[in-house]
Amino acid sequence: MMRHPTKRHLAWAACVLALLAASPCPAVAQDDPIAGFLPEANGPATVVWCSVQADQRLFISDLIRVASTSRVALGVYGGRFGRTVNARYGLHLGLEINYCHRFKTRAAAATARAAMIGRTAAQNVGIVDVGVY
Repeated sequence: MMRHPTKRHLAWAACVLALLAASPCPAVAQDDPIAGFLPEANGPATVVWCSVQADQRLFISDLIRVASTSRVALGVYGGRFGRTVNARYGLHLGLEINYCHRFKTRAAAATARAAMIGRTAAQNVGIVDVGVY
C-alpha cells in the first residue's frame, strides 16, 4: 500500500525546488579570450558572410543577418555554404570546416567582405558570388 505524502514532505520538496530555481547556472564560459570581439550570445542579431578559395576562384556569399550568434549556428551556415558550393560548382569542399565570418554590424561585415574581394582580385583570382544560399 502506497503512502500519500504528508505536508512536511510537500513543504520540503517545495523548498528544494525553490532553491534549484534560484541558483544561477551560467551557460557559457566566463574566461573566453575572444569574447570581446564577438557579439553577445544573447544580444542582437549579427551579420555573417562565408567564403572559400578553391580552383583559382574565390567563392563568396552575400551578407546574411542571423538571429543566433552561437558557434553551432555559425557551423550550420558554414556547412550549408559548403554544400551549396559543392552542388553548384562541382567542388568537393569539406562540410565540417568553418567558412563563415561573423560581425557585430552590417557595416563592419560589408567592409571586411569588400577588403577580401579587393585582396583576392589583386592576386588575379576569379571571384564567384554565390549569393544568398
